[in-house]
Amino acid sequence: MTEFLNIGASLWVTEIAGLKDRDFIRCEWLTAVHNLENNFEVSARFSTADLSQSAIISTNISDGGIDSIAQLFPIADFHEREVAQMFGIKFRGNDTSRLAFETDFGGNPLRRDFALAKRAATIWPGAVKPDANARRKPSLPPGVFEEWQQ
Repeated sequence: MTEFLNIGASLWVTEIAGLKDRDFIRCEWLTAVHNLENNFEVSARFSTADLSQSAIISTNISDGGIDSIAQLFPIADFHEREVAQMFGIKFRGNDTSRLAFETDFGGNPLRRDFALAKRAATIWPGAVKPDANARRKPSLPPGVFEEWQQ
């Protein structure tokens, strides 16, 4: 059975500590979703040792930072470094300056506003030159914004 909890960011560590007190001793994953601007949803999954119960806990943040849970679950250190590198989220209480991946992305590649240079430079195979009678303007490749074309 999976329990879903959506909580306020100020309760992030407290609620996760409560899960650990209820024998949710495994931190399965921690990830984020970029909801434009500086708004993110941070989620993590925890389970009991026998995997009979699990909980997915999530919160919304808008200041670009959240408290670290690495002191409760040491494996979360890697996940927090990964999320910091991919999304630019700061985890207070954890030094995320050590990269999860040695690749230099030149930014935070999982943010919706990150321009993928190779995608923007690639000619879209479905693109056609509009004729004088065209009613619609040609569409851009998925994930490419008009301002990147300038």
